Formats: sequence, structure tokens, C-alpha cells
Amino acid sequence: MSGQGISHRKLGQLLGLLLVAGLLLWGCSGSEPSKELVHISQVELHRFNAESLTVRLEYDLAEDVELPLPYLEVLVFPLEPEVRLAGTLDPFKRYAGAVSVSFPIPAEADIDWDDLSDPETCCTVSLKGMRADGEVERISNQVVVGLPGVSG
Repeated sequence: MSGQGISHRKLGQLLGLLLVAGLLLWGCSGSEPSKELVHISQVELHRFNAESLTVRLEYDLAEDVELPLPYLEVLVFPLEPEVRLAGTLDPFKRYAGAVSVSFPIPAEADIDWDDLSDPETCCTVSLKGMRADGEVERISNQVVVGLPGVSG
């Protein structure tokens, strides 16, 4: 194969970055629909450098929920309500477990970490599902966690 094409992995990363950038521009207009299909707990945020964020959480699907979930993607929003930043989770394969996702923080996000240090306003973590029509709805409870410092 020639070096001119783009690999599926690179294309996936590019689409993920575009999704994150689009969600940053989406803003906070109105409240979104909400269903609690997933209960999240033991949420942790980590920053190993200034350009990425890692979210680790445990989850339990509600009793009447079937897999696969009826969404194009399940997204984790770790810095609400101040910052609209999202990472895409792999599809759930089990009804309970732990997941971890790391994703880049785009330069255009221009996050001022000092402004997010107030525990009253940061950081609320939740999962949201992207429907086929492009709308996003919250599908989990919300968990408030402390702001991560840079480690590593």
C-alpha cells in the first residue's frame, strides 16, 4: 500500500478530535434530555501532562437496560459545567465494570485550570449518549470529583 492513504486508526483519531472540537463549540444552550441508564461511581480524573486528560470510573447498567446501548457513541464529560470537553468510551460489553479513557485536550479549549479549582463548580462527571439524530442526552448520574493536578 502506498504511504498516501490514511489508516483507519488515524481516521478514527481525527474523527474523535473533530467530535471533541464540535462539542466545545456546542456550548451550554438549554438543558439536555436525561435518562439514568448507567450508574457511575469511583470516578477519578488524572492529568499526566497539560495536553491530555484520563477519566477512570466504575459503572453499573440499570436493571432493565439491554446491551448494546441505543446510541451511536457514549461520551464522558469530565469537567462540567465550566468546560464542554468529552471523550468517547468504547461500547459497553458487560453490565458492570470499570472503564478508563484518555483523550487529548485541544489547544483551542483554552482551559484555565486555576479557574476550575473551586470544588463548587468543578468537576461534574457524567455519561451522555449521542443519538442517531445527533442529539446528546445524559444517560448517567452525575458525580462531583476534585480537579486533577498534573502528575507524572
